[in-house]
Amino acid sequence: MDVKMYGTRGSTPISGVNSVRYGGNTTCVRVSSPCLPPDHWLLIDAGTGIVPASWDFGAAKGKALTIFQTHWHHDHTQGFALSAFPYVKSIPVAIYGPLEDGIGPREAYRTIMHHPLFPVDFDEVASHIRCYGIEHPNSSVILIHPVGGVHRLILDDFERLTQEGRQMPFGGRMKFPVGECMVVRLHKSHHPERTISYRFEERPTGKTFVFLTDHENQNGIPVGLRAHLQDADVLVMDCQYTDEKYDTLTAGWGHSTPRYAARLARETGVKLLGLTHHDPPSSDELVDQIEETAARYLREAGSNIGVFACNDYIEFAV
Repeated sequence: MDVKMYGTRGSTPISGVNSVRYGGNTTCVRVSSPCLPPDHWLLIDAGTGIVPASWDFGAAKGKALTIFQTHWHHDHTQGFALSAFPYVKSIPVAIYGPLEDGIGPREAYRTIMHHPLFPVDFDEVASHIRCYGIEHPNSSVILIHPVGGVHRLILDDFERLTQEGRQMPFGGRMKFPVGECMVVRLHKSHHPERTISYRFEERPTGKTFVFLTDHENQNGIPVGLRAHLQDADVLVMDCQYTDEKYDTLTAGWGHSTPRYAARLARETGVKLLGLTHHDPPSSDELVDQIEETAARYLREAGSNIGVFACNDYIEFAV
């Protein structure tokens, strides 16, 4: 499994001499795996980073796209309408994301791409776009198979089939062993609106990647969150604020801090911690300091977990 971060900034895109190394695109992440069908791309979120992602998709002659949306705040959706994906009807696009108060993927993008807010209505270009709203993230599992494609199951059904040693159902009556699949588990993050964290378990290799953005500090670690993060090879998570800024100004805004991120990683057995969703005012030097704060906390706790601050276009293997 390989990961490429096309956007690592939170709240709003930025550009300036103080943000050259970490960049200014808002959230978009590509997850690559042999479990995906050939030339099928998987992206998390459609912040402004999806625009350069669409350029790479075209250069690579990609054939299909699936987007896992964490939530519908503008910094995680604002790039979709400006990318190539809505307008090339030969590219099937599937969007999975939270459903809250009747608002899911189709309703969110229909609102964003609507006159007079945008010159092209979503409904004018959406014939090749399928939308799947997820009302209860913690009770859903998404399976990915190189032949079967992408298929969502109820968690109870997945656990029953796994316990019985049966194959997993996909579309068109296809069934495949779970050991050939990528299993994507979902967990509701601690954020003002319904937000989903995704855990990618590549069963053929045993590798696990978790993306946890827009998640605020909590005093304890809820049982469900602990299981969601447990023993991940790589955890990339929101670390927008310094501890000082959070304590004096931004508590309640839905984002986290370096000491909290480090503690969460240490207490759940994570092997490598990446920090993302950088605050718009944070300079490259301040992001460096946030990274060092998390690393120092881990050293002082006797942990050897590695820490890195994510930058736009960084690539790493899980």
